Parts: sequence; structure tokens; C-alpha cells
Amino acid sequence: MLTPLEIHKKEFRRAFRGYSEEEVDAFLDRVVQDYERLYRENQELQERLQKTEGSIAQYRELEEVIKNTLVMAQKNAQELEANAAREAELIVREARTQAETILRDAQSRAERLVREAEEQARNTLRATEERARELTAAAEARVQAILEEYRHLETQARVFRTRFESFLEAQLKLLREGGPGGLPEVEKGPPPAGEVREKAGPSPDVNGRHAP
Repeated sequence: MLTPLEIHKKEFRRAFRGYSEEEVDAFLDRVVQDYERLYRENQELQERLQKTEGSIAQYRELEEVIKNTLVMAQKNAQELEANAAREAELIVREARTQAETILRDAQSRAERLVREAEEQARNTLRATEERARELTAAAEARVQAILEEYRHLETQARVFRTRFESFLEAQLKLLREGGPGGLPEVEKGPPPAGEVREKAGPSPDVNGRHAP
């Protein structure tokens, strides 16, 4: 591309009947001025274009960086969402497993407590029944002993009553006969009733209790 200086220094050969040198020089001066202006404008436009292209390249690089950043951010967000979902699922699964374990332990403990309570109740019932049988046997033995004692005393009382009645009949018979010399000496009969009662002890009543 020609520069304004090259145009300004250009010289033409003279020829016969050629153009007027003054007009040519004047026209060239005008051409040089206009071309110089256009050349400067072109230079400025080229510089602006270079700057614009540089800015566009920077913007494109920035756009690429932003685009890559967005892609990376989206990818990270998807990974975070997937990780959060997996972690939440894991937490739920662990919580469900732990709850099932706690429930099984609670059921097992409840069943064990019920079995222990039932066993303790059976043991207590057996002990109570055994104690009741022992007390019943002791009471029956005591009642039997009292009844035997009562029957023994009742037998002694009948024997005493029979002997005493015989003694009274003999005495009455002697009194009715009224023989001299007073009352004959009779055979030694049974001891007085008070003495028999003192030796035999108090007689039991119908309920097996001794009278005072």
C-alpha cells in the first residue's frame, strides 16, 4: 500500500506536449493530503479493529471460561445432588435398620420380662400352695390331736360318772339299811371330780378350744 510520503516524492518524466507540471503538482498535493487523511483514518481504524479483535478475543476467552465454569458448576451441583440423595437414602436406611433393631430388642426384652414374671408367679403360687398344704396339714394334725384328747377325756368322764353313780348307789343303799355302827368303810373309789379335772386339765368345747 502506498504511503503519503511515497506519493509526495513521486516524480514523472517530462514529455512533449504533456500535462501542466503546476497542475499536476497541485493535484498531487491534494491527493497527498486526502490520501494522508484517509491513511491516518485507516491506521486508526486498523488499530481500533485490532483493539476490538483483542477485546473480542478476551470476551470469547472470558465467555469460554464462564461457559466452562457454568458447566463445572452444573456438574458439581449434579454430583452434590446425587451425593446428597445417596447420603439421605443411607441415613434413612440406617435409621430404619436401627429402629428395627431397637424394636426387636424391645420385643425380646418384653417377652423375657413376661416369661420371668410368669415363672415368678408360678413359683410364688407353688410356694403359696405348699405353704397352704403345710398349714392345712398342721391344722388338721392339731385338730386331730385335740379331738383325740377330747375323746380321751370324754371316756374318762364316762368312767368316772359310772363309778361315781355306783358309789352313790352303794352309799344310798347303806343309808336305807341303817345298820348300827355307822356307815361301813367302803372301798376306795375314784378321786373327787375336782381332782380328776385338775389332773386331766380343762375339757375342750365342741370347737376344740379348752374351757378356762
